[in-house]
Amino acid sequence: MGNLPKIKRAIVLIGVQRAKNLPQLRAVWDGVAKMKEWAIDQKFDPDLIVEITDEDDDVFPRRIKKPIKDLVGRNDLEQLIVYFSGHGVIKGFNEYWILTDGLEDSNASVNVTLSVELARRSSIPHVVFISDACRTAVNSIQTQRIVGSEIFPIAQTGGGEEKSVDQFYATVLGAPALEIEDSDAGRYQAVYTTAMLDALRGRHAAILETEDGIGLIRPRPLKKFLSKHLPSRVFAALGAGGASQKPDARITSDPDVWLSAVDLSLDYSKNKRAFATQVDVDEEKAIFDMVSFPADATSVALATEHVDLGKLLGAGQALAKGSKPNFAGFSSMNKQFADEVTRVAAQFGPSHLDTESGFKIRGATVKSCLSAGNIANIQYDVRLGDGQLVRCQVSTRSAASVLLILTSGIGVLIPAIGEFLATLTFDGDLLVDVAYEPSEGSDRWRMYDSRSAEMRKLRAVVASSSSMGVFQLEGPDAENLARRMQVAKGIDPTLALYAAHAYRDQCKRR
Repeated sequence: MGNLPKIKRAIVLIGVQRAKNLPQLRAVWDGVAKMKEWAIDQKFDPDLIVEITDEDDDVFPRRIKKPIKDLVGRNDLEQLIVYFSGHGVIKGFNEYWILTDGLEDSNASVNVTLSVELARRSSIPHVVFISDACRTAVNSIQTQRIVGSEIFPIAQTGGGEEKSVDQFYATVLGAPALEIEDSDAGRYQAVYTTAMLDALRGRHAAILETEDGIGLIRPRPLKKFLSKHLPSRVFAALGAGGASQKPDARITSDPDVWLSAVDLSLDYSKNKRAFATQVDVDEEKAIFDMVSFPADATSVALATEHVDLGKLLGAGQALAKGSKPNFAGFSSMNKQFADEVTRVAAQFGPSHLDTESGFKIRGATVKSCLSAGNIANIQYDVRLGDGQLVRCQVSTRSAASVLLILTSGIGVLIPAIGEFLATLTFDGDLLVDVAYEPSEGSDRWRMYDSRSAEMRKLRAVVASSSSMGVFQLEGPDAENLARRMQVAKGIDPTLALYAAHAYRDQCKRR
């Protein structure tokens, strides 16, 4: 491959299609096989390609830990890629990959979060985790008991700088990863793995960085590309009424590291195994700029307020020519976002209660309440549209925890704050927004009343973009948005929590 600098790298490929007590997946083994083909094409040493699947035998943590320990112990690797395809869950913001006995043995899954931390202290300068798995919250007694095992060894020495660990996730936190049926081939494909491999094989010119006749795919451009490309790919396969999927990634490596190398001297038209037809970079960028969700909430707000969605739809149709996906559908996604912002921002219920504190429930009803702390009494017998009013008497400038138990059986633990009314918005059993507003007549009411429309819109944009997995404090408006949220936290304390989570995520991405 041209003058490409040789680096010593290894890959561990893990595929679990049949985890006990969970639905059998259908695209896992195929994804592992294709990732292995890519590694072979990349000239990985065959001895440094480790394949671990349940096609022939069950997968337990020890099957993974031993080869990774051996690879770390070599002390000559410059890069290690760990790929997983299978079931995944989130528990307390920790990531887990479920192996064969993962729901029967609390230690028989992979604790990804702990493994990442141990990888930072390993001997390998650059470790990459690629996870084609769901990131949905645990929802059963069995999954609640998952503890998991780390797959990287504990470093024998405590000193030294942390190594770079990049993490690529098939979906955003709380969402599933999709397997999509390929009707032409008569089989299922893991859509994220397929999109990732297309990018790694150089099939998208926009992310190729040329160096001495070699096209390099680096982690940061790959992250940005997949965040825009994967949703369009899913839409092209499933249409406007189908499920959606937006990937995520945390990149900590230096800008000059790379994941894949492509020989640009090959003939694009004749060697389609290595390349697809090149895309006009400017046109592709124009399409992405128009139809994909912007990264920061301020830009999203401007887009939904000022862009004529009808014109956007027409532009998307005009640019979607030939065999390219019908990007016009993204207009409906932007419309969905605008509708969600409008719904959450709308004034709901009274601005004052005789108790001066309480909850306004939208989209659900309360069956019972439990409380602790400075609450004299709770009343929850008044219906409000498609929701309910809950009155609480809380001492001024104090707060107390309240457990709201919905008629669906879902419980929500939420603070009742003196002289504040909290609006809880539900979509089915999902709590999509929590907003606090000063009670009319309180000390904070006058300041809030003069800015209520702006406050509700800001909060709605942040909440809606967070629920869609696109809220990040990035870009030129990040500082301005953060300041607005910090100033507003005295009026609505939930904005301080959104800002804190966004800052935490931003620090992880650096």
